[in-house]
Amino acid sequence: MAEKYDKTLVIIDGKSVFYRGFYAMGNLSKSDGTPTSGVYGFAMIAMELVRKLHPDKVVVAWDKAKTSTSKRKAIYSEYKAGRVKPPEDFFTQIPLLRDLVTALGWGFLECDDYEADDIIGTLALQADQETFLVDSSASADALLTQRMSNTSRSVAPASLNSPTKNASARNHFRWMTYIISSDLDMLQIVDENTRMYRLLKGFSNLEEFDVAAVEEKYGIRKAQFLDLKAIKGDNSDNIPGVPGIGEKGAVKLLNEYGTLQGVYEHLDEIKGAVHDKLVAGKESAFMSYKLAKIMTDAPVSLSDIPDLVIDKERIISALKFLEFNSLVRKYSEELTKLDKGGEKVVDESDAIEVVDSDTEDTQDDYVDPKDLLICQDVKQRMHSDLGFAEKILNGARFWDLSQADFLLNPLQRKETQVDLLSLMNFDDDAERQEFLRQRRELKQNPKLYKIYTDYDLPLIPVLYKMEKKGVKIDKEYFSKLQVEYKNYVSEIEQKIYTKSGVMFNINSPIQLSDVLFIQMVLPTKGIKKTTRGYSTGAKELGKLNELRLELLEKETLSEGEKQLLDGLEIVPMIIEYREASKLLSTYITPLPSLTDSEDAVHTTFTQNVTATGRLSSVNPNLQNIPVRTEEGKRIRAGFIARSGKIFVSADYSQFELRLAAVLAGDESLIETFNSGVDVHTKTASEVFEIPMEEVTKNQRRVAKTINFGIMYGMSPKGLADATGMKFWEAKKFIDDYFRVRKPIKDYLERILTQARTDGFVETYYGRRRPTPDVNSSNFVVRQGAERAAQNMPIQGTEADLMKKAMIAVDQKLPLGADLVLQIHDSMIVECDENLADEVAKILKETMEGIAPELKIKLAVEVTTGPNWGCL
Repeated sequence: MAEKYDKTLVIIDGKSVFYRGFYAMGNLSKSDGTPTSGVYGFAMIAMELVRKLHPDKVVVAWDKAKTSTSKRKAIYSEYKAGRVKPPEDFFTQIPLLRDLVTALGWGFLECDDYEADDIIGTLALQADQETFLVDSSASADALLTQRMSNTSRSVAPASLNSPTKNASARNHFRWMTYIISSDLDMLQIVDENTRMYRLLKGFSNLEEFDVAAVEEKYGIRKAQFLDLKAIKGDNSDNIPGVPGIGEKGAVKLLNEYGTLQGVYEHLDEIKGAVHDKLVAGKESAFMSYKLAKIMTDAPVSLSDIPDLVIDKERIISALKFLEFNSLVRKYSEELTKLDKGGEKVVDESDAIEVVDSDTEDTQDDYVDPKDLLICQDVKQRMHSDLGFAEKILNGARFWDLSQADFLLNPLQRKETQVDLLSLMNFDDDAERQEFLRQRRELKQNPKLYKIYTDYDLPLIPVLYKMEKKGVKIDKEYFSKLQVEYKNYVSEIEQKIYTKSGVMFNINSPIQLSDVLFIQMVLPTKGIKKTTRGYSTGAKELGKLNELRLELLEKETLSEGEKQLLDGLEIVPMIIEYREASKLLSTYITPLPSLTDSEDAVHTTFTQNVTATGRLSSVNPNLQNIPVRTEEGKRIRAGFIARSGKIFVSADYSQFELRLAAVLAGDESLIETFNSGVDVHTKTASEVFEIPMEEVTKNQRRVAKTINFGIMYGMSPKGLADATGMKFWEAKKFIDDYFRVRKPIKDYLERILTQARTDGFVETYYGRRRPTPDVNSSNFVVRQGAERAAQNMPIQGTEADLMKKAMIAVDQKLPLGADLVLQIHDSMIVECDENLADEVAKILKETMEGIAPELKIKLAVEVTTGPNWGCL
């Protein structure tokens, strides 16, 4: 804590934290059946935060039943309408909570006509006023000006002229106030002396807010937060705001006009639909401002809250009464020290060994909580703690909370969060309770539980070893490649300037749009238009390039067409410029700077980003290096085996199509694969109804395109674009294809039906992806969700098998051989040169035999070489 503060005040938004505990902790209860989940969750989070913050006063602000919202309901009768009443167990626990708060030595405040938010606002304001009074060098007017510049709470001049103003400074204290809540309304109260800890999902993470954090999150000044809420409204409290204007629009208005009042003072400057919405919603906006504004005149007093005094016996007695035995063990020693005024020692470790499980069953077919290592991110902890890594590599059992959380909800929104474990030292109970909750949820679906215990968890130490090993690069090679590509990009740049007749920033979408569509007058039919002009995205440039290719195919051109074709020649230059620039800035230039002392780069493999379960790669992303282009091959050539080593690469052949055949039950396609016949030639033969020996290269290419594209919802236009076919030809081919491959068509339709009716799709082994948007009224959203739903079972099954194969390969590799990369359908091992044949055999046999339960033969192609580019 900063030295300028003499005292610390912690204010807990009681019902907000109690709600979180009630729903996060599951069905905890005393031995007599009395429910205690809400009290336990509250105690766990609140006691840990209080322990960390060393408060001088702690108070719980509570919404008084039936009266707390009366003032706001007088303004708007529908305020907080529609909220679902909690179950009876919720209210049963409130007396237990109040008794615990009393035992802890904290205050408990509730008031008629005032909500907990207002109590918190009033106390924080009083702490601010007392803080300002300490600084005798500042006048009351100066302090008021300073206060108002940072917050929307008002400090009335009268309060600075109260009797306390002239009291001696030593009778007042500089207060730092911490608010604990999950309610973003509290951000109104944040200022230079007040911070907020917002509880996020479960108890795994916190989000800390000071003034700067509020401004960064919303893109406005802190003092505009109330104005923002008045415009955008708040669904959770049923505050209407201005109907039709959301957060993005509200932020834009406030950045332009400052305040809600300022927006309406400049209403004549605002045009179009926004103007009309503001006019229609004016009364609602100013009413919402009143509803959302936290009152600071609640009949409570900071001076009435007793100073915190630790009474160990009373606290331990209360915890034992609630049968919170793990909290007793956790805090007993520290309470003794605090009771005696001593200093406590905090263990900063974020991984724990669970000692016992209170009333929970400790027997489990995979994990026993008595000897289980639990932490938020096991792999990250392994990298930062070699001792911990050694335990894992030597077979210690563990549980990764973040991975389990992602498996339970792979579509969860990732927010910028503060790791609660590192910030608040949540060790024993928080992680244990989260583990128990996750295990209960996973075991409700045995297939999903098996995915976690047999696939995702065992892969973590494999990925750790791959990341730690890294891949060596040839820095001299990249240095030369950088010079070459810089010259190459510069040459393309000059060609673009020459063709356009003007120098401009090619990387600026606005300037490029102006050059292409205003100065060069390229056609805009079918080109997406934005508020800043016609789009120059890849899709739109592709449309222009298609037009160029159509003109090139014509035997004769009119003068106008010749001029148009001449102008369109700039399009492939821009596409080429973008591709080369991206390779240069993303890979060629930065890679050498990311190496360690041995010239190796260490990517991070993640399992909890892609909803299908596929691995992704970051810092640097090695999976996005182009696979099929010559440019991508040249970059990969810079990744080299270490001295005396060689790379062995094993790549699943036609992996997705084989799995599609199995999942769809297409016996004909399965037989084609199992017999070793070329599947694309066979498909072309069946669709075109000609003997296999008569299939041309072009017919095979078309069949190959649709074989790989059909799982991604390839349309006739997509097939036509990819193959050069006419639209009607592509449509007929797809119709004929589905006649031949009817089981696949039926399968894709079954997947959509499951997505719509069950709300999820799953892989062959049980990994699930929720499908909330397949029933969306928005066509674009719905279409994207349908494609994702149809793709997931195939790609997800592929990911499951790749994980299983990686785990098996890692166990079988001899000394001197290490997995270093996993890219799409392949894995790469670096090994001693004399082990290449042995490693190749291990890879091929293991990967091909990884799924004997499938009725189809898996095929693996193995290659070796000194660098990645030649594999």
